[in-house]
Amino acid sequence: MMDQPEYRFFRAFVNISKAISSTLDLQEVLDLIVKNAVEFLHLKAGAISLWNKQENRLEMIAHLNLSREFLDKGPVYADRSMPRALTTRKPVIIPNINHDSQLQYPEACKREGIKAILSIPIIFKDDVIGVLRLFDSKPRVFSAEEVEFMTALAEMGGIAINNALFMKQLKKDHAREMDELWNWYSDMIARPDYQ
Repeated sequence: MMDQPEYRFFRAFVNISKAISSTLDLQEVLDLIVKNAVEFLHLKAGAISLWNKQENRLEMIAHLNLSREFLDKGPVYADRSMPRALTTRKPVIIPNINHDSQLQYPEACKREGIKAILSIPIIFKDDVIGVLRLFDSKPRVFSAEEVEFMTALAEMGGIAINNALFMKQLKKDHAREMDELWNWYSDMIARPDYQ
């Protein structure tokens, strides 16, 4: 019973939910999402990338079990690397990379030992902000349940990213307000009539 997929799904979901609610460390949460996704589906590797829309690039911010050579293969352009995940806003499965032309770096994938890829858009408030990519070392057709679970993890990633960006802006606003308050106070005590 303890190794049933439903139980593992529940445990992974609980672990990530706890991380999101207990830490403001975005990297910790994203690393946990990738780790749970890879372990849950018994995959080779995984990664989360944010979509830099100004440069049309996917910038990897979390990964597991990928070599330095693969990570340094070159810039990943959103419109050249499995773009349907971003444009259709739906998961894209490549069950066998040898029979697909959606990859920007097929040779790098082959050298890395990647045979199948599941790419899931990370969406927050109707906006695609990134992608969760999962890699298998053998050809694979992902089940509807697996895709649904990974979509839920990607949604949690979207929440975590948004929370982190919100906190960053809040800290920036707070620092600005403190600077303004300090400047006001400094001006007040410098006035001759304050003495």
